[in-house]
Amino acid sequence: MEKISRYIIVFIAIIASTVALPKLYWLAFEKPIHAPIVMYSCIDNDFMIMKRHEKKMIREDNKGNEYTRDEYEQKLPLFYIRQLLISGTLPDSINGVEMDVHDINKARSFFRLKPKNMHTPEPGLYPLFESESGRANLEMPGDFFRITWRMEFIHAKQNKIIEEKSRMFTAVLQKRGFEFPAKIIAGIPTTRKSCDEGYLVIDNKDQLFHIKMVEARPYVKKAEVPEGMRFKHIACVDFKNKKYYSHLISEDNQIYILTQDEYELIRFPIEGYNPEKEEIKIYGDLFNYNVVLKGENYIKVIVLDDDYNKVDEYNETWTKRSERIEGKFFSYIFPAQASMYDRTSSFTDFYLERTSGYNWLFLNILLMIIHFFIIRKRGLKLGKHILDFAVVAVTGIFGFIAVNFFQNKFFD
Repeated sequence: MEKISRYIIVFIAIIASTVALPKLYWLAFEKPIHAPIVMYSCIDNDFMIMKRHEKKMIREDNKGNEYTRDEYEQKLPLFYIRQLLISGTLPDSINGVEMDVHDINKARSFFRLKPKNMHTPEPGLYPLFESESGRANLEMPGDFFRITWRMEFIHAKQNKIIEEKSRMFTAVLQKRGFEFPAKIIAGIPTTRKSCDEGYLVIDNKDQLFHIKMVEARPYVKKAEVPEGMRFKHIACVDFKNKKYYSHLISEDNQIYILTQDEYELIRFPIEGYNPEKEEIKIYGDLFNYNVVLKGENYIKVIVLDDDYNKVDEYNETWTKRSERIEGKFFSYIFPAQASMYDRTSSFTDFYLERTSGYNWLFLNILLMIIHFFIIRKRGLKLGKHILDFAVVAVTGIFGFIAVNFFQNKFFD
């Protein structure tokens, strides 16, 4: 019994050190990589790049020409509009378009999607705002809805189903051809938005519906989706220009937008995007959309025009963490690393990542030899410690620390 208890403690120690030791190693030795900031200049119709070199910030174009901070900002007038207005250097017109501050601000937009946003807890209950309340600000409703075998509204304080409202919305959904239950419910469930456009919902047959409440009545619109197309993520947006409702990511990792009023699906010409591993940022202005894809060791920037056609592309790579000096040393020390969180998920869990390659076997063998001499020095029988050797052989430095910190006193 004492033997079993000891190995339970050893196992817990191995798990704890698999989390703590690699984290301390990276904290002490990892050199952070500063990814460049790449934007498309509507002045030069070329990329402008800002990156850190040692302690100096370098601003240059795609041809390597360096610029001062003021010159760099003047190349990106729609991005640094406030600074150019203060300095009085905002041009009167660009590409034949008069620079009106109201139009510039209306056209500006920003969207960001991280890999962990693809795997995040769902609330289960959602607030449905009144879209035409006549009030200046949105107000949080007193009920929340869910879409299971029907659309149900639940009174928040009384915790009771509001039958009349539930039957009314369910009837309209059925009339529009909605198939219960819902697979995806996407919206912006907060009062901190310019207006309410309700929710985009994927039903059980992968049909796309727009649902909102107008003057206490249901508004349901079915959007036409090509046959066989399935979406795995929808991110609604609230931009001033009101050009589209959301970004939608299909099962084959294509990016679409759903235009307002016409409910037209338009595909962004972005190839090779992996939402489970890459972060995406989309900057919109009067002339272009800058689509920035960032992975572990690369950045890709695709520029689209106002009609979502591809204009230009920029690519840059750098050395992966595992291939840098600190990464190579890591591969000789640790056979794996664990964490309670992961950059690709918002769920707290136990994530174990095995170190690529087998360089850690050298240290494992060395630690087994050291453990052999420790046992001999203590005058113990080797046959009674076979399991300890197996633990060190498999888990390396983690097991070596655990079996020696919690020594096998049962056989001493």
